[in-house]
Amino acid sequence: MGHTLRNRLAAGGLAVLLVAGAVAGAVVALRAGSTTVERFALGTVAVQVTPSRQGEVDAYAPLVDWGARVRPYRAPLDVRLEFRALDRDAALASLRSGDAAAENVRTVQRDLDGVVRDALAHAAIVGGLGSLAGGILAGAVVAAVSRRRRWLAHGAFAGAFFALAAISAAALDLRHADPAAFREPTFYGRGDELPQLLAFSEQLLTASERYTESYDTALRSLANVLAVGSGGLADGRGRTTAIVASDLHTNGLVLPALRDFARDRTLFFVGDYTQLGTRFENGMALGVSAAGGRVVAVSGNHDSAAFMRSLAEHGTLVLTRDGRLAADGSTDGEPVVEVDGLPVAGWDDALESSGALAEHRLDLDPALLLDQEELFVSWFESLEPRPSIVLVHRHALAHALLEHVAAEEDAPALVILAGHDHEQHFHQEGPHVLVDGGTVGAGGPFEVGERPAGFAQLHLGPTGRLEALDLIEVEPLSGEASARRVALDPAAR
Repeated sequence: MGHTLRNRLAAGGLAVLLVAGAVAGAVVALRAGSTTVERFALGTVAVQVTPSRQGEVDAYAPLVDWGARVRPYRAPLDVRLEFRALDRDAALASLRSGDAAAENVRTVQRDLDGVVRDALAHAAIVGGLGSLAGGILAGAVVAAVSRRRRWLAHGAFAGAFFALAAISAAALDLRHADPAAFREPTFYGRGDELPQLLAFSEQLLTASERYTESYDTALRSLANVLAVGSGGLADGRGRTTAIVASDLHTNGLVLPALRDFARDRTLFFVGDYTQLGTRFENGMALGVSAAGGRVVAVSGNHDSAAFMRSLAEHGTLVLTRDGRLAADGSTDGEPVVEVDGLPVAGWDDALESSGALAEHRLDLDPALLLDQEELFVSWFESLEPRPSIVLVHRHALAHALLEHVAAEEDAPALVILAGHDHEQHFHQEGPHVLVDGGTVGAGGPFEVGERPAGFAQLHLGPTGRLEALDLIEVEPLSGEASARRVALDPAAR
């Protein structure tokens, strides 16, 4: 009896080994060979089916590093769609086709449904063959060790049985997938900004040509009005006129008009050129670098180290707390530089990204923000010579520095240029002025038609003191614009 029990236990253990071999074979085969690349109405998509603990469908666009996940079934399979190429013209035509738009969207959906079905069928074949191979391999090992050839056949049977059972169970579960799950996906990449992108996508896609044209027209009109009103503030006699802008957020549609307005003047650009800090957005660097006669820049919390290096490579004077940034990422150790005859320094943002998008934090908690304010003020006090203009993206840091210098007696006049909050404003404390030009990119693609594009024009005296500023806002879709001249009190201490 004892001998019989041991034999049965041994046989059961070997059977488990065969099944484990079949499972391992299926997993390896799916991970190695389940990817298919198919065409659909708007381009090309790669689909991969892999085993997982909790099944989900994941659609990912590497071009912008955004994706969405849903869990409509319980089968332990991940279906991952990666959009390799998209036909932009076809996408635009689909969205702009009026009454036919809904049918076009349904066509895309049907195409993708077919692509996924084909990918699942391919995965079933690959996984089944892998399971069979794994079972046979495990059976061969057992047969070699036990010197009983029948285990080879047992291995083949175990592989085929597991494949049939797994494919049948998965197919049954997938047939009853919950369609409602697709209406409530989980976005990743930029988190809660992604639903905003979906909400504004049609408006963004239809904006481009009219958007740029109306923005350019409005700026040309404002330029004439401001020129007439400049009077004694015009360039010359040691005075300097410069532009301050920030928060472009990948809205390159405004750059041609901004370049025409700035002409040969210095453009101080105070961060957030991109939205996500992805490699795709690095192409914005050339347009930003050409947006003024000379562009002086610091990074913002949405930017990446790679983008800032690209700006430097294209001729932008990129400032960091450690000095001027070179295209290779090095700095020269001289934080104060001369721009238009004035000493200028800039502070790179603490949340400038150097890694993957998913690891890119965009907000500082209160304790870290307080630490940054203290570091920023200490850094300013260490500068030699003391700058007349300081660029810093985060407006909270700018306000901390303004309060600090305002408390000093007989401190030289300081102009602090900031952004981040997308709200155009200025604050004066004695001879010191903080200027926030708003968002030159109208908040980027998520706020097209919701927020005006804003920037400021600075009129600086020979000593670097800010004598006046123009606050300029344009609603690019409608062309509505306004400009406000602010003359600063020369008697302020």
